[in-house]
Amino acid sequence: MRRLLIRCGAMGIAAALSTAAFALDADTIKGLWRFEDGGGDTAADTSENGNDGTLFGGPEWVAGYEGDGLQFAFATGNYMLAPVPYSNTATIMMWALYTSAPTTNIGLVHAQVSEGDLGGADTKMIGMWVEDTGLLWGRIIDPAGGRVNLPKNHTLAPDEWFHVALVVDEAGGSVSQWIDGEMVGDGDYGGELGEYNFLKIGRQGTETWEGILDEVAFFDVALPEDDIMSIATDGFDAALAVSARGKAAASWGAVKRDIAR
Repeated sequence: MRRLLIRCGAMGIAAALSTAAFALDADTIKGLWRFEDGGGDTAADTSENGNDGTLFGGPEWVAGYEGDGLQFAFATGNYMLAPVPYSNTATIMMWALYTSAPTTNIGLVHAQVSEGDLGGADTKMIGMWVEDTGLLWGRIIDPAGGRVNLPKNHTLAPDEWFHVALVVDEAGGSVSQWIDGEMVGDGDYGGELGEYNFLKIGRQGTETWEGILDEVAFFDVALPEDDIMSIATDGFDAALAVSARGKAAASWGAVKRDIAR
């Protein structure tokens, strides 16, 4: 029996290792909004943290990149607000599509301190948006109000899906933006962000996204390049499945140790 258990466990570990190149640590996901709710004014956080998002202004439930998504409109100024834990290291990512840019900027997301914050220039500790030229831009703000503006060097076409990520890395001293798994700009980071407790999704400052967002995620770690590319390529279903198999392999390791005693 002992030999059979060991053999089965080894086969399970080998299968887990052969099916994917990376194992996303699900414990680092502090908010995951996949927009599969089908309606209503709440978007469920499908991580284990319960950071459900509240919808304001009636964004529409529509077909998204995977399953359903949320469509935002500048004319109505709608957005989603979700609580998140403060961290000096973070990764924010999502799938996005815009149809037009009716104003100077259309906002993807920003991090703010209070629930009622309207998005003043100095209150957006992490922000991403697209200019009316199609250029992606991003910014972070430190506790003293110092800004790090990411370079505007990547143009995004309307009516096309793209995967966007912003990574704030305290240990690495850098902040970077990514499109479809590839870094498109970076800057130096002093290691501390201004306080924030919420993500405002579908808006940056007072400027609302004009289009659809899907598969929005917030991590309290700086995801490495391989993980960003894998999520952009294979999606969260594959990433989380591998994470679950990794936990199963870890559990098997404990069983194996007990058997050996």
